[in-house]
Amino acid sequence: MTEEVQLGAWIVAAQKALSKWNVDQVALDPFEAIIVAGRAGELFSSTRAMGVVEGSKFEIFRRLANLRPLVAKQVLREAEALALIEVAWSTDSKTIVERFRFRDNSKEGVLEAVGRLFPRLQPSDISRAALEILGATLELPITIEQTRNLLAARGFAETDIETTIRLVTELGLLSQTRETAAGTSLLFNPYSLESDPSDVYRSLKALSSEDQEKALNVIDLVRRNPGVPIPPSSDKRVLSLLVKLGVIDYSKIVTLTGQNEEYFPTAPHIWGIFDKAAGTPLSQDLVDDSKLLLNSFRFGQYYSHPSRGKIRNPQLIVNALLRDGAIGVQIPATAIGEDYPLPLSRGIVNIVESPRYPGRYSMELLKYDVALAVREVFEQSTLLPSETILTKEDVERANTFTSPSAVRIEQELPESLRKFQEEIIFALRTSRRKH
Repeated sequence: MTEEVQLGAWIVAAQKALSKWNVDQVALDPFEAIIVAGRAGELFSSTRAMGVVEGSKFEIFRRLANLRPLVAKQVLREAEALALIEVAWSTDSKTIVERFRFRDNSKEGVLEAVGRLFPRLQPSDISRAALEILGATLELPITIEQTRNLLAARGFAETDIETTIRLVTELGLLSQTRETAAGTSLLFNPYSLESDPSDVYRSLKALSSEDQEKALNVIDLVRRNPGVPIPPSSDKRVLSLLVKLGVIDYSKIVTLTGQNEEYFPTAPHIWGIFDKAAGTPLSQDLVDDSKLLLNSFRFGQYYSHPSRGKIRNPQLIVNALLRDGAIGVQIPATAIGEDYPLPLSRGIVNIVESPRYPGRYSMELLKYDVALAVREVFEQSTLLPSETILTKEDVERANTFTSPSAVRIEQELPESLRKFQEEIIFALRTSRRKH
């Protein structure tokens, strides 16, 4: 893995953690380059498998990546200078470009692009120091004093070092132990330790014996049935705690009509930031594409009406996409055009309206590697090795760490704006083909 790919991975990971905050707050000003580079990564990831993207569609992907027009122009100019993209600039004030193409259709290519773009965005010393700490804590926690010495050796000023340590811990980029080692707290990387179930389960020790049992039952359910909705009978208080701790991760699916809004649980370490157990330093799903596709198909399985194209077995759908490159070509379905805004907005699939049956759609696969990752999850009988599943007694014997959570805080949009956002996403559907 090149230095640029690793840097890009940390930038994307940091941007995901920072995204739960209002990035317009003054406290986040030092992280502007990380935020912009991370958003550029979202744009590149969404368009990497689409080939040439016309200006009107590019505008949708730009807006979904939260890149304002002036910032987007700066990003594109720098990316063009680095030969990361091909772009034809627009003379029309309504669009930034006439045509756009990201040149490397791979996850690693996206991360490398982010890593190469970051230094050209004039990052602050605090941004650079934060990324240094993330990398330094990948393998093992380090003391705060070791952190100070590391950054001082890299040439950072004392005031920037203290500000960086304070910001990365308070904003959730790093976690800090409550207990101390040799009189000082340890800083540890939640993205690294989250892939180790024993460190995640230690957060449950503070629960009562009864609640620990409930929590472990929910965790086991999600582990064995990724994306399957949790039964309404589950203890909502315990479930909410697991989500806040980052032990359970939720994706929300909202339909075009706004009448359906459902949540789908997965274990964050399924496709963790760095998957050391699989023998690769890169995550299989750093930008959450596979999680979105998995949970979108779970929506079709559990909440779509049979008359609209209800999914009976999502694994068969994924297999068909990988085998044929598309589903619904011969028998298009209304649900395909209305129930899958997330994979459509991420450029994972393309939605095409049938020329013979207006209002019915087929789905074309654009990101083969994403669907392949979902199939691998379906084919595994368990997502974690059986010997690592801890019992309640194991939890009782564990030490206490602060929660390694980087879960997004969900902010509800007003109804009118939510519908407007849905309209933007569904504008990506391809118009009816002429024959």
